[in-house]
Amino acid sequence: MKKFALVTGSSDRIGKAIALDLAKQGYHLILHYNSSVEKATAVKNEVEKFNVKAILLQLNFLAENNFEKILQQFKDDEIIIEVLVNCASDFIASDFTNKGNELLLKEFSINFEKAYLLTKAFANVYEKGTIINLLDTKVEKNITQHLDYILSKKLLKEFTKLAAVHLAPNCRVNAIAPGLILPPKDKDQTYLLNLAKHIPLKTIGSVEDILKALRFLIENKFVTGQIIFIDGGEHLL
Repeated sequence: MKKFALVTGSSDRIGKAIALDLAKQGYHLILHYNSSVEKATAVKNEVEKFNVKAILLQLNFLAENNFEKILQQFKDDEIIIEVLVNCASDFIASDFTNKGNELLLKEFSINFEKAYLLTKAFANVYEKGTIINLLDTKVEKNITQHLDYILSKKLLKEFTKLAAVHLAPNCRVNAIAPGLILPPKDKDQTYLLNLAKHIPLKTIGSVEDILKALRFLIENKFVTGQIIFIDGGEHLL
């Protein structure tokens, strides 16, 4: 049996980078995507250049998903998932002027609930492994222009610590909280550089900084319940 890693939201940005780095480490990949089949296929092609296998997994995180059944089918097919990376995310601006809770339910479903359900299914089906959640440095802050998004990430932060305790010693659960790494899709590097003037290290990070944290969390078997802030000290302010 060969080792696999499952990465949610793997078709773009940080999820794609994580998938490719895991392939470099020798993991076969299960590449989750929502609707971007072209992007997911392109990532699959890149992954397979590292002489590993890649399986595409299309799931809409706004729909009901039977993760335990899905993972059990993989296990029955002798696909042993050792690493689960909950990276899928939805990032939409909102504040207290937004009426109703429609956006809240959407953000919770994508950013928290599916990671919560996948984590439980993974622990139940495989019984052991490494789980890494992708957060946001702003989980430490209470001023935000993304109210519903950050609420969902704050909950994922607390779940990371709860899961680390309850799933030990067989599963290790940690998280990475990026800061100024990639600009929003409608911004550029200048946007990040201007923001960096106000954080301790006064510079921006790179995706490689996240990948170094990922490797550390996979390799260090005596680490669980930790949140590594890759943010130039931003969470301290």
